[in-house]
Amino acid sequence: MLRLDRRLSRRMSRSVPRRLAWPLSAALAFGIGLAACLPLASPAQAIVGGAPASRELAAQTAMIVSTRGASCTGVVVTPALLLTAAHCVQPAADYAVVVFEAGTPRLIPVTRIALHPRFEPTSFETRRPTPDLAMVKLTSPLPAAFRPARLSSDIALPARRTGFTLAGFGVARDGDGASAGTLRTVELPSIGTTGGIMIRLSDGAAKGGCTGDSGGPVFLDGTVAGIIGWSTAAGGARGCGGVTGATLVGPQRAWIDATARSMGN
Repeated sequence: MLRLDRRLSRRMSRSVPRRLAWPLSAALAFGIGLAACLPLASPAQAIVGGAPASRELAAQTAMIVSTRGASCTGVVVTPALLLTAAHCVQPAADYAVVVFEAGTPRLIPVTRIALHPRFEPTSFETRRPTPDLAMVKLTSPLPAAFRPARLSSDIALPARRTGFTLAGFGVARDGDGASAGTLRTVELPSIGTTGGIMIRLSDGAAKGGCTGDSGGPVFLDGTVAGIIGWSTAAGGARGCGGVTGATLVGPQRAWIDATARSMGN
């Protein structure tokens, strides 16, 4: 399991280009989350109330870090392409994926980013849902231990109380940056949909997405049905463990497939 501490931070600093070293090691060591927020919900920041993920799920996800002090989660589409949340790769910065080989961390830089054309950064403030999706291309393929996830092509909206599995590298406790960096999962039921493009998930027991989980997968029967985008605390307050929102993948498959082809897989 990926464990973020000061020793990892020092090793990362020695293994990355000087331009990236300090900001990336700082983000890794302290689990700094995304800064953008809105009154009642914020970009989903590790899974609160979750458990360590299986090796199978870990092979389908990767941790994304950046020079702007942000960390997120991504879903493997091909060995060199990841699907994540659009707000995870905005604004402009240097982005990279962290991988571990024989216990040694290595960065694979992101060389190209494609945002969903209908994504609006202001959607967190206006509460008008837009597809919070982006595709990122890496400078080199992920290690052989990774494998592409199976993406849903179902355009039907899921029924209420349908059970999903969420996964992310974010913090396990709101505000506890040291708890970030381990892929965790949690089971949550759907409580509704928004705008025909987003699903809301909650069991009312302080579980769900938190800082660093944005861009993580929402699985249904082993298929990625959604990409985590935001979270609230109980009662709708800003924070984690209340409701988690995710953009549904099925209705956006045409864009995902076309973008993967245009980026050269």
